[in-house]
Amino acid sequence: MDFFNESAEIERTIHKLSHWQQGRVPVFVTFRLADSLPLEVLKPLISARDHFRAHHPKPWDEATENEFHRQFSVKLDEYLDVGHGCCALRALAVAEIIAKRLHHFDHQRYDLHSYVIMPNHVHVLFSLHSTTTLPDVVKAWKGISSRLIHQAGLSDLNPFWQPDYFDRLIRSPQHLAKVQRYIEDNPAKAYIPPGDYLLWPAPAKERGHSCPQAEATDSEERNMP
Repeated sequence: MDFFNESAEIERTIHKLSHWQQGRVPVFVTFRLADSLPLEVLKPLISARDHFRAHHPKPWDEATENEFHRQFSVKLDEYLDVGHGCCALRALAVAEIIAKRLHHFDHQRYDLHSYVIMPNHVHVLFSLHSTTTLPDVVKAWKGISSRLIHQAGLSDLNPFWQPDYFDRLIRSPQHLAKVQRYIEDNPAKAYIPPGDYLLWPAPAKERGHSCPQAEATDSEERNMP
């Protein structure tokens, strides 16, 4: 398995946030519901984050990146874990649609390592294949899942997802293990009861919902990005 190399070439894309990709280096992505963070919580965090970035131009060394995530990513996850918004992902039918999308191109366009679908956000750890881009994968996960959820009448939240997402390249085997532990421990840390989240792969000692594998139900879905 490859890990992030500060000296190697980096593919960078920009939407509202900057997103990095480097070959098949594993990436940890978080995307969330559109109503998951109230503006009064989000605005001060974004302002402080932008100030940090202005005074610490990338590329970052490991110490700077760790400090950034200590100040902002950890706080963001803490706010998400409070459970703001409608928490539509708590419903099994909704979580299963998202899980099927995550598995749909597993081992074809990317390799899933682990994920957790929390009530108002999703954490995914995966490695991209060389012919796949990070924005395309996340866009497909979000776009197709939101369409299917609305078609099934499972939520009236529209837009369903926050437009952007947060990502972090994995630097080492130790970093990979740390992120995997974080994903597995997230429900317990946030006091989310079994049945209100979906964890894959689920630990034997405590399983949430079972995670369905993707099924291509028609030719349109098989051709979806």
